[in-house]
Amino acid sequence: MKKVIILILAIISLNGFAQEAKKYAIKSGYIKYELTGNTTRTKELWWDDFGQKSCELEKSKTTTKMFGIKNTEEKNMCTVLVKDKFWVADYIAGAGTSGTVAYYQEAQDYASDMTEQEQQEFADELLGQLGGKKLGTENLGSYSCDVIKLLGAKSWIYKGISLKNEAKILGVEANEKYVEFSPNAKVASSKFNPPAGVDYENISAKQQEHGFGGLMSAFGDMENMEDEDDNIIPVNYKFDEFKQVISNCELEGYKSFGAANSDGIYVATFMNGIQTIAITLQADRNVDKDDAEYKSFKRFNTNGHTCRYGKLTEEDGTALLVEYPSNGMILLIVAMPGMSREEMIKIEDKLQF
Repeated sequence: MKKVIILILAIISLNGFAQEAKKYAIKSGYIKYELTGNTTRTKELWWDDFGQKSCELEKSKTTTKMFGIKNTEEKNMCTVLVKDKFWVADYIAGAGTSGTVAYYQEAQDYASDMTEQEQQEFADELLGQLGGKKLGTENLGSYSCDVIKLLGAKSWIYKGISLKNEAKILGVEANEKYVEFSPNAKVASSKFNPPAGVDYENISAKQQEHGFGGLMSAFGDMENMEDEDDNIIPVNYKFDEFKQVISNCELEGYKSFGAANSDGIYVATFMNGIQTIAITLQADRNVDKDDAEYKSFKRFNTNGHTCRYGKLTEEDGTALLVEYPSNGMILLIVAMPGMSREEMIKIEDKLQF
């Protein structure tokens, strides 16, 4: 389920980057975070030109378990953004991707026509549409931060820069807090060169063919969520057919953010500003039916399928699992905040697998 979170946050991050003429209110600087929760170790960020140039280096280890699936991920990844160009280097895999942020110039032109007040009003409206809200201000050290809650995450923002984040979504806890912060520090221009030591695949063609869905798929393919002792079994269902089902699924009031294939587990998300619906398709053998959370769900039959419905542990969400024994696969629908069983069955009805 960590991949669902990765996809949602990546979409929001890329959209946010494209929509702001100035990402930060500080011209340049450096910040280092300590990571805690399911993800540990460190993350560093250098930026210049008010965020038009940035370099992020994350060295982390993430351990997650849901429905009996245990995943351990080691990450040593560098992401460089220079205006509309990006490079993502995975030093563990020795591979990387590069490309262009879609509609970057159009968004810049749109933002440049706004006053600072209008840009702030636009940002506040977007936050509200995504179901987020401002909780007030709070000091972190000598920095007065805006405290924002969005999609189950709570962030402390200083002049556009996140100094602290706390998130617990679908049982995955991810926290980060600054341990070093140097606003207005001069950053060497070499920091924003494409990271060396990896071979890059340009995914601009995939972006043009599939839009954000294709881009997220390309990022998802880089996420190695497999543990050597817990190999993920790919679903026995064609990804092109999954994408077609998602494309044909119209949920009134919701916007689709595309589909991705992550190591044989298919993921799609829908959002309406407040509600987030994540749809995954995975092989039946990936799910440990003796897992305590899975067994606590109430079992019933509908539309010729055996289903299970229940609330997520310690989360304001619900899940519906639908078995497809002839295909050896499980359909998992997660709603945040939670939905009733009847509402989730209506979603399943619209998915023609």
